[in-house]
Amino acid sequence: MIDRSCVRSKVNLPVLEGTQRHLESRDELPAMVRTYQLLGDPTRLKILLSLAHAKELCVCDLADILGMEISAVSHQLRRLRDGGLVANHREGPTIYNHLESEPIQEVLACSRSLLLEGKEPPASSKETDTYEATVTKM
Repeated sequence: MIDRSCVRSKVNLPVLEGTQRHLESRDELPAMVRTYQLLGDPTRLKILLSLAHAKELCVCDLADILGMEISAVSHQLRRLRDGGLVANHREGPTIYNHLESEPIQEVLACSRSLLLEGKEPPASSKETDTYEATVTKM
């Protein structure tokens, strides 16, 4: 049962109905949910941020950066590829991973901007260098 005990001075029924129709007609909603689920995992997010910064990395590079086993990183890369966020290409025996498209880089940059909005960069020089590199690269 829907709780209708909300108190408001005015109901803009056309806006409410229009918004409801808009949400119901969003065919891409399930894909958006899957994308945000992929972004919601800390390891996958670190992989995406690493690729945004370095442009392309092999699984061994990512394993070293993240301090993880290659098999664990490979599993997460597979999920990101299946979700359309990461692509790869082969150069000889090495497979390099990169972000699939510019929009995912923009999502990462916008998320970072949203979190940093109105905040000063960290005080320590190491954190400041990381902050500046991240903001500059994105």
